Amino acid sequence: MEKDSKIDIEKINRFLREEHSEEDRLYLNEVFCDENKVKELEKNLRKQWYDQLSDNDFKEKQLDHILYKIHYNINSEKYKPKHTISKCINWLSRIAVVLILPLLLYCGINLYRSTIRKELPWIEINAPAWTRAQFTLPDGTKGWLNSNSSIRYKGNYLNNRNVILNGEAFFDVFTDEKRPFVVDANEVIITAIGTRFNVASYDEENEVEVVLEEGKILVNDKKEDKLIQIAPNERFIYNKNLNTYITDTVQIKKYTSWTEGKLIFRNDPIDVIARRLGRWYNVDVELVNNNYQDILLRATFENENLEEVLFYLKNSLNIDYKIINENILENNEVYVKKKVIISTERT
Repeated sequence: MEKDSKIDIEKINRFLREEHSEEDRLYLNEVFCDENKVKELEKNLRKQWYDQLSDNDFKEKQLDHILYKIHYNINSEKYKPKHTISKCINWLSRIAVVLILPLLLYCGINLYRSTIRKELPWIEINAPAWTRAQFTLPDGTKGWLNSNSSIRYKGNYLNNRNVILNGEAFFDVFTDEKRPFVVDANEVIITAIGTRFNVASYDEENEVEVVLEEGKILVNDKKEDKLIQIAPNERFIYNKNLNTYITDTVQIKKYTSWTEGKLIFRNDPIDVIARRLGRWYNVDVELVNNNYQDILLRATFENENLEEVLFYLKNSLNIDYKIINENILENNEVYVKKKVIISTERT
């Protein structure tokens, strides 16, 4: 007797909206473990997708775009679902189809009708304050986003492998000699084929920093259009205001350890310490006085909170500090953000 392959779409939608019951979760597990039900679900959702859109020219392209965005939702650490489904399914190949309907509800059919006919939309991956986000791009390139960072790419990413970065990211690039991987980091363009490198490029900071762990990358500043090749263990620093750059040899672990939850300093001056603490703990750091010339820090922090780190700095570097709360107005909303004031004058 042939098994019943009829699908209860509403139960699946409730699960994907995180409004599901335990019964819904078990049902979803059952669906994914049944080849016939998976095929029926794919058939139903594809039919709904094509019924909603009248423009035949871009249906397939938009379906590809949706799958790209699903790929991010599945692989980005912060979007992993609360419940783990049985290993009898392949998430990437099967849930991509299942997620089409709720994703349309999220994006809105009107968005596709009004904007995507002209241009494929951007897909964005974010790591909010105090978090790190692990991601995998559609071509297999993996990476990490540091706190307050984001990358964006278009729905046709597989055609050109271009991303735009704001903040800090570590990339482990999938090798494809025919399609170089390109990062647009404010004033700097980084081109790679198959390599591992770290980029720090925050809008509010004056420098763009690129560090290469392995492989080979080409760095190009937009203003002068100079092409610089970076070798492993080298760092490239571009000054936006002066339109100048320097390169030097560095200890790679110091610049990539944040992906492991570590903050490493190796004879770093106070301005570097302040900048990295500000990024790590999402605080504003202000340096008062000018007596910092001889202050260098060599330390490794892991799992310490801000107050613990500052207490260590106070006792090891002979500095003082205070923490205040500031009211920040952003998008017509007020929120409280900590500010750290560091001084060489002990109170």
